[in-house]
Amino acid sequence: MILSYFQRKRETKGGEDTDERNVTKNVESGRTDEPEEMATSSVSCVTDRSSKVHKFKSDWIKLFPWLHFENNLMFCKYCKGQKQAGNSAFVTGNPHFKKDSLTKHNHSKRHITCRDAYLIRQKKPASTVTAALDRQVMLSEVEIRRQLKIKMNIAYFIAKEEEPFIKFGPLITLHKKNGIDINPTYDNHVSCAEMIGQIADLLKESLAAKLRTAKHLAVLIDGDTDISNTECEIVYVRLVEGGKPVTLLVGQQTLEHSHAIGVLDATKAAFNAVCPEDNGGSWMKKLISFGADGVSVNMGHRGGVIALLQREAGEYIIPIHCMPHRLELAILTLQKQEPMVCQVYDLLHLVWKTYHFSGKSKRELRQLGQALGVDICTPSTVKGTRWIPHIHRALKVFLRHGDDKDLATDHGQYSIVLQHMEHLASAGSVELQGQAKKVKRGMESALFCVFCHFLSDMFEELSSLSLTLQRNDLILPQATSELRKTVTRLEGLKTRAKSGGMLEKIQTMLAQHGDDECRFQGMPLKGNLAGLTDLTHPQLKKHVGAAINIGVTELKNRFGGLLNDEAEVKTLVQAFRVFNHDTWPDDHGSLLTFGGDDVAGLMRHFRQPLERSGCDLAAVQDEWQGLKILVSQNFKDKTYSGLWETMLTKEPYREDYKNILELVQLMLVLPISATQCERGFSAQNRIKSSKRSSLAVSTTEDLMRITLEGPSLEDYDPSPAVDRWINSAKRARQPDYKKMWDRDVVCV
Repeated sequence: MILSYFQRKRETKGGEDTDERNVTKNVESGRTDEPEEMATSSVSCVTDRSSKVHKFKSDWIKLFPWLHFENNLMFCKYCKGQKQAGNSAFVTGNPHFKKDSLTKHNHSKRHITCRDAYLIRQKKPASTVTAALDRQVMLSEVEIRRQLKIKMNIAYFIAKEEEPFIKFGPLITLHKKNGIDINPTYDNHVSCAEMIGQIADLLKESLAAKLRTAKHLAVLIDGDTDISNTECEIVYVRLVEGGKPVTLLVGQQTLEHSHAIGVLDATKAAFNAVCPEDNGGSWMKKLISFGADGVSVNMGHRGGVIALLQREAGEYIIPIHCMPHRLELAILTLQKQEPMVCQVYDLLHLVWKTYHFSGKSKRELRQLGQALGVDICTPSTVKGTRWIPHIHRALKVFLRHGDDKDLATDHGQYSIVLQHMEHLASAGSVELQGQAKKVKRGMESALFCVFCHFLSDMFEELSSLSLTLQRNDLILPQATSELRKTVTRLEGLKTRAKSGGMLEKIQTMLAQHGDDECRFQGMPLKGNLAGLTDLTHPQLKKHVGAAINIGVTELKNRFGGLLNDEAEVKTLVQAFRVFNHDTWPDDHGSLLTFGGDDVAGLMRHFRQPLERSGCDLAAVQDEWQGLKILVSQNFKDKTYSGLWETMLTKEPYREDYKNILELVQLMLVLPISATQCERGFSAQNRIKSSKRSSLAVSTTEDLMRITLEGPSLEDYDPSPAVDRWINSAKRARQPDYKKMWDRDVVCV
């Protein structure tokens, strides 16, 4: 017992000596641990000899500005209330009053993150160094975005100008050579394709928003085969935007089958790609018309695309055969039925063929022209292309003559070609001699020469009509007005030459020479000249009358109710003519009753889509009466487009007449022309050429969307595309990666 007592006494004394030595050593070395705390403040330390109880010291608040003491607990003002702090003891309250824990928390990563976030919210920089670092980070981000905008502009330029993606890197190098600082990260064709894809996706999102807000729309489709022999279907939509009709590209899809069901499936897939959230189905509820060319797969009444659409979406959908295509078919009939027109076509084709496939003949023609002081233009073709204006161009080139030259004596294109054909008829190959002799015989005929001048005037009128019908913003009243004007002018050409036209010029020249030898551009013409000056020549009168009669008849047959006022039953397209305000009667009584039946017929036919869009059908007739009075008294002088744009966009008209204006919107979205589809395929053929035949259909569609519908390079804002490109990557973008590694860094 006694031994154990002394043994415990020695152990206790030895422990106290050890503590005293440790305290002395720490004070001498300058350490600020618990012994210093014990020396500077009161510490309750003895209830249990194996532990000590520490108290909170007010000096800690000066050392740690973030420290907050409340309810005998320590908190961190920076970390409290922030998610990134987690469940730290200084968030829930720390009851252990130790300086070590304060120091560790002050240097922890979570605390530093919370401190920066807290200071940013308070807009009080933690220190001058921190503020400088923040400013440096901000400047670095601004510089990175500036360079990304330059790259996005370059990518947009490549897409807009239909250049290959491999030009992206050289263009960035060119910018660097010109003194613009651009880092080389993402300077390859793959990054260019990604950037162009983001730009196209933004345009597609804009289209999706327009489709969701549109009340009524029409669909236009067409098919073609690209350079890689892939059969594609292009889909456009026509809707009203800002009171005006616009035609926008929906997409391009590969056809699995070329029958009507396959075409309709491709159309649905194109809409589904733009609006995937509703599986592309909402567009069918808004569809009121369908436009395409006249092939049976599109316009077949039983198994065509229009028949399938009517069965699936509604019988009220109106099919419209593209008007420029109908005009082409009318001219094709004229060419087949009138021999003189056919002769002109064949001769112009032979002239084009002679110089198109023989470089020697073209060179000889130009040399002959230079010798005689005539600037020769390359002859144009009249076959193998689509639209009428190219025929008018071919005739103008064929008869080309300077305005300041005498039509009878001074040489022109016609006489130079005739002289060269005389040379080829005796000096060329056997085949070329036969062609040259045929051309020479035709061109020497006075009747042929005068008829070419008449045909040039006739095709000038038809060419003007064709160009009008090809306009993207064309509406039905304008198309009707142009058709009627063209028919009237064609019928007037039977008895009198067009004022200032080609026929009037040659008739004036023939009348001045009287019975003398007829010469045109210095070359003598053969044949009976009597009556050529006033259209009384029997053969000339016969061919002119036949050409005009066939042309007018074909126009009336192919454009139906737009030109025929005597039809017993009006078609829906005819009923829409009620909105041609320049045809309204001037008499007040007649004006009140005008168009009531047509409006009622349109309401009956389109009852389902009108009710779906919120139209009050009971109020339509009353608003129709008020609209007629308003327009006839105040807006009679406005154009068709200007009138309806005002009514649809300006207050109080768009609210007071909102129900009758629903019918106006139906009229505006009617697809008069499908030429926008042809423009799309022209862009496709330029983009997907023999040098880029491996482009995917989706990539080609993106490039077509940008080049056809994107803003100009001057108006393009790259900021949204930059934001989308940065956030769309699966991994974080590193736009400054290569530049960081290019810096001269000294590693120690």
